[in-house]
Amino acid sequence: MRLSVVATRDRGGAARRAFALAGLMAAFVGCSEPAPEGPKPPPTFPGVRLSVGAVGDPAILVGVAAQRGEWAASRKGEVDVLADAPRSPDTAGDLDVLVFPGQMLGDLIDRDLLDEIPNDVVLPPRAEDAPGGREARPKAVDPDDPGAGFRYEDIAPAFRDHVSKYGSERYALPIGGSALVLAYRRDAFASESNVAAARELGVELAPPATWEQLDAIAGFLHGRDWDGDGSPDHGLAAALGDDAEGVADATFLARAASLGQHRDHFSFLFDAGDLTPRLESPPFVEALRAVAAWKAFGPPGAEGFDIAAARAAFRDGKVAMLIDRAEKAAEWNSPRDVSVAPLPGSGRVYEPLRATWDEGSVNRPTYLPFGGGWLVGVRKGLDEAKRDAARDFALYLADAEVANRLLAERPFPMLSARSSQMGRGLPDPSAAPNVDSRGWSSAVSRSLMAERVLPGLRVPDAAGYLADLSVGRVAAVAGETPEEALKRVAEAWRERSEALGVERQLWHYRRSLNTLATSPEPPPASGRARP
Repeated sequence: MRLSVVATRDRGGAARRAFALAGLMAAFVGCSEPAPEGPKPPPTFPGVRLSVGAVGDPAILVGVAAQRGEWAASRKGEVDVLADAPRSPDTAGDLDVLVFPGQMLGDLIDRDLLDEIPNDVVLPPRAEDAPGGREARPKAVDPDDPGAGFRYEDIAPAFRDHVSKYGSERYALPIGGSALVLAYRRDAFASESNVAAARELGVELAPPATWEQLDAIAGFLHGRDWDGDGSPDHGLAAALGDDAEGVADATFLARAASLGQHRDHFSFLFDAGDLTPRLESPPFVEALRAVAAWKAFGPPGAEGFDIAAARAAFRDGKVAMLIDRAEKAAEWNSPRDVSVAPLPGSGRVYEPLRATWDEGSVNRPTYLPFGGGWLVGVRKGLDEAKRDAARDFALYLADAEVANRLLAERPFPMLSARSSQMGRGLPDPSAAPNVDSRGWSSAVSRSLMAERVLPGLRVPDAAGYLADLSVGRVAAVAGETPEEALKRVAEAWRERSEALGVERQLWHYRRSLNTLATSPEPPPASGRARP
């Protein structure tokens, strides 16, 4: 009875006590759930000093040196960027962190210089291994969130699954890529008089889907006053002569790939069973004949152009089309607007086992120069503290935000290796004001995200094989038959492989394709000297 009276008299107080009790219970319940975690602080490496260098062109270290201060400050370690002289695979043993083109991956692995980068370094813990099991599955990350972590899955498949791996093992992380594209003068393609005249001849002035269409466009525009200034202009500028930058060889191999990289096969340059060069087969002969014929569509002296001369001819405004590395757009500044498209493909592809041509949809694999792009790796054999610091610095350079800053370095331009960044336009639009940024992004994305992407040769002494190829390609442009030129290159390749050890090179070639079975370790090295 008394309780009833108290309740009646202090109904408002009871309500307040009930709300207080409810709040207290809610507080206890809230304490039972973990508070949201903020960004995890980076690891620190006090007392660790890293040596970082480039195997190959040291110009890439300009951007690396500019970024080291942030890592050193946040990680309490030190970084020495050794940019005094380029390292070769034989002189890179003093480096802790190596920056190199993918073309040199086989050289470095052959010398046992690179440490594997395991999954637990680049991937977040699996949901089932995290506290709380699958209920702890992390949310999808925002690619624009700087605190979202390394975001390994944001790396484009071509770089994540191919360029940075050798077999099934990951030996490096991508910091930038390269791809060939077609740059063209928009006014030459859009002029009503040009379009009408081309149509009468059965030529469509549009980004070509096949190489044959590109040849037809180049032939139509060459010798025609397509810009209306009263003097004849030219159709195409391409690297056809000796070309230290490697664009000439990459262009030839890109055309050959569309003819010879069959969808049912992984190998391209060699037979994956015995390392026999395929250079004398129809796709390579046809591609070299077509490329050599381009000299008729360019300015005087086009047969001797390296890529720098081809760019200069395009900049001068008298050439309608240019095949070049997309990341070099700052060097295309034509007096008129420049549009960009992916390289063409082929309506037929050679099947090497049946020695027949298969026709159907356009075969448009993307051939990536330089073995796919530029990588960062960690030297094998470091002590644990230095190894962990070196891995962290490699992750730092390949991080989305840092890599994006590296891309804008004018001394060494690169393409992004990250899917989320490919559609953002030119890294430095002010450097290429007349280039269509949206079209450039589309061409780059379509190239790097293509269904089939083919990184350039990555076996030991890949540079030597490509040098042999360059000799034959230049000879064909100068007038030697493609059959004879490629026969000599194939023989040079056989000799080079024999000097290095055919069985060992075959192991590397199969390993570099990332899909074919090999033994865990390569056969013993040949006793003969490297060529």
